[in-house]
Formats: sequence, structure tokens, C-alpha cells
Amino acid sequence: MPATLRDIAKRLGISVSTVSYALNGGPRPVPEEIRQKVLEVARELDYRPNRLARSMVTGKTETVAVVPPVVTRHMLQSPYIHAILSNIADAVGEHGYDILLHTSATPMDDTTLVSSLLSGKVDGILLIAPPSTSQVPQQLRQRHVPCVVLSARVEGLPCVYADNAAGIVEALDWLMAYGHSRIGYIGGPITSYDAQQRLIALMDYVREHQLHIPPEWVAEGDFTAEGAKAGARRMLSHPERPTAILAANDEAAAGVIQVAQEMGIEVPQALSVIGFDDTPFAQVLSPRLSTVRQPLDEMASEAVRLLMDWIEQREPPRERDRVFPTTLVLRDSTAPAPIE
Repeated sequence: MPATLRDIAKRLGISVSTVSYALNGGPRPVPEEIRQKVLEVARELDYRPNRLARSMVTGKTETVAVVPPVVTRHMLQSPYIHAILSNIADAVGEHGYDILLHTSATPMDDTTLVSSLLSGKVDGILLIAPPSTSQVPQQLRQRHVPCVVLSARVEGLPCVYADNAAGIVEALDWLMAYGHSRIGYIGGPITSYDAQQRLIALMDYVREHQLHIPPEWVAEGDFTAEGAKAGARRMLSHPERPTAILAANDEAAAGVIQVAQEMGIEVPQALSVIGFDDTPFAQVLSPRLSTVRQPLDEMASEAVRLLMDWIEQREPPRERDRVFPTTLVLRDSTAPAPIE
């Protein structure tokens, strides 16, 4: 039978409440000498705390909610979501907390979602890439709920995201340096902060370098391989097709490669392809994908740190935007432009 607080109290000849305060750090102070004795006996008896009971004492659930950008049946199949959730779970676990992945079988409006998040089951909330149309971040901010945004920028909340513009510029600089002037682009959803920033960076670069990119060489995608295929097929059917396609994420790049292979266009000999994210998925594609790496592990750790600071200190962190640098990772899907 597992040891209880009463067993520890009986061994030391002190009250159960004193044992609880010593193990939970309050709410009343306990002399350090007694606290150390309680911890020693707890180890000897292999005491394992009841999280529900502890939450009643501390007022904390030791759980944070993680809200993905879109809840669908196939959400966890996304390489980006899979990678970022894995990193978040690891980071949260290091703080002794659990995560509650917020999902819904049916579409949920913003007000209902906020009500669900505030049902008392979690101490804080981590929003992954909330769409620009969502009112959830601002509703949580107005209620002073500990909340951190990952992979987006929301006014008034701590945000962690990659330097999207620098990543796009580095990819384009490499393509230009190796003779590519006919460059296509597959974007992401217009409501995605990352997709918006990457498209803006592309268009700024095009204007600055006076590149001629026909409108049909720029396509909106949805961050999926299937969503990228129509745009890729249109570009690669053009009489003067691009020699390189830059995609707003790795999944879209995979769709480009698949279309090229179906059309008999060799990658990278006739077409270079670059993605964005550098999820583990990028290395199992054939050819292995060149991509702009955003450090998802470091970003997840920093987002969790900011959230934990807010929870523990009961006030939002002073630092707001944390922007992480990107790195171009060259693999097998890129080569110098073909000589014509």
C-alpha cells in the first residue's frame, strides 16, 4: 500500500498539515530543518504525491493547455505539429508539468474555446500559431490568463517565433548565387503569421532585386503537400517554367517534389526545391530536402519557460517578443541552375 502524508507525519511526530506544507512549499512556511526531515522520510517511504490532493492545497493543476492552430482529424500527421508538440511535451515535463492537448470533435467558436480553456483544468495556455482571425489570444489577455504564443506575433502577449524574413532572404540569396533567377513560390494560409511574413519577405526581395516572377509562379497553399500540388503543377506547366521553387514549409515542398517527379522533371538537376522548418520529415524525403531550419526545440523550450515564469510569479514576463534565427540547411534537393 503506498505511503501517505499521515505515514510521514506519524514517523516524525508532526501534523499532517505540516508535512503537506513542507512537500508543497506552502501555503504556510515550514522551518528548513523540518522540511528536510520531511523530504528524507518521504524518500525512505517512497511517498508519491497525489496530484489532485496537492492541487487542492496549492491551487495549481500542474498542467498547461496546448492549443494547435487548427483541430482536424489528421492534425497530428503534420510533421510541424508533431515536432513542435514533441518539443513542448519534453520542455513541460522538465518543469514537472503535464500538457493537455486541446482538441474538439466539432468546430468551436472563439468564445466557446476560451470558456473551455478557462474551465479550471490548467494553470496556463500555450497557443501554437493562432490564426490572425482568432480572437482567443486577446480574450485570454483581457482576462490576465497566463498565455504564451508560439510561431506567431500577438500584441500584448509574450511571443516566440522565428526570423521568417531572414530565412526567406537566405534561401533566395543562395538560389540567386547559383544562377536561379526564375523562382516560384508556394505560400501558406493567409491567416498564418509565418506564411504572411514569408510572403512579404519574398515580395520585398523580388522588388529589391528586380526579379521577374509571373503571377502564376506565386501560389497560395495551406501548409500541406496536397495543397501545394495545384500551384506546383501550374508553375511547372508554364512554357518558361521556374528552375527553382521555394515553399513556405517542408510539407508544401514535398508536394512540389511529388508533382515534379510525376511530370518527369528531375530534382535537383532540372528543378531545385527548398522548404521551410527542417522537421525530421525533411530528411526522409527523396531527394532529401534542402530547407530553412527554424530551431523548434529551442523555441518550444523558450515558450514553456516564459509560460512557467508567468505561472510561478503570477505576473506576465517583461520580455515580449523572442525571435530566433534561422539557418539554411542544404541537402539533395538543390543544385545550380541548369545551363540552357
